Amino acid sequence: MIIGFLQAELEAIYGVEAPRVEGFLVDRAGASAAAGEPRVPEALLVREFPDGVEVGLFLDEEVLEWVFRSDPHDPRPLLTSSAALPSIACAAEGVSHFVYLATRAAAGRPVSLLELEVQAEVDKFALLVLHLWRRGLRRRSPALRRRLYERVRYHEHLEEEALERYRLANRLGGGYARWLEERFVDDADAEGMLRELRQSYRLGGGEKLGYFGARAAGEG
Repeated sequence: MIIGFLQAELEAIYGVEAPRVEGFLVDRAGASAAAGEPRVPEALLVREFPDGVEVGLFLDEEVLEWVFRSDPHDPRPLLTSSAALPSIACAAEGVSHFVYLATRAAAGRPVSLLELEVQAEVDKFALLVLHLWRRGLRRRSPALRRRLYERVRYHEHLEEEALERYRLANRLGGGYARWLEERFVDDADAEGMLRELRQSYRLGGGEKLGYFGARAAGEG
């Protein structure tokens, strides 16, 4: 199942390990019972307790259809095809949320909603551009980046605070992706890109957001 593949890829990129996400998937009925009828195709469901958190990941039926149809080991870049990309990117964001929250919780580190969203924006690009790179298609990176960050729409039901959070996450993630592309992808420096990604992953809170913001502005 590609959900496990996405998690394994993120864990390999960042040198982290989390519980298997497949065991935390919830269907629409479960998501509705936990937090009301889902209005988005992907949602990380979190309930906090004095001694920990309870987590579930909801992915809607359309996303799961592509998840089950796609083969990450196919030599063709099917994960980034025009038809599959929206659903695969959505699934990658969900897995990113899960892995990031799980590893931060295990380390006793707090996570803000904005930090969670920004990291997911970075993770989907890192995962998919490296997927292309291994197939000798790293020069498709600019097209992938534009598709992920420029051709976006936001759900009409979002309240202003949430909408601004998603827009800022898109801007920071997209700017950092462009910096990664110019610094590492164009020069075919995969090792350098992995070092950079692992360093930025371990930053937290305002430090991470400031770092991404500086890179998005072309600094460093």
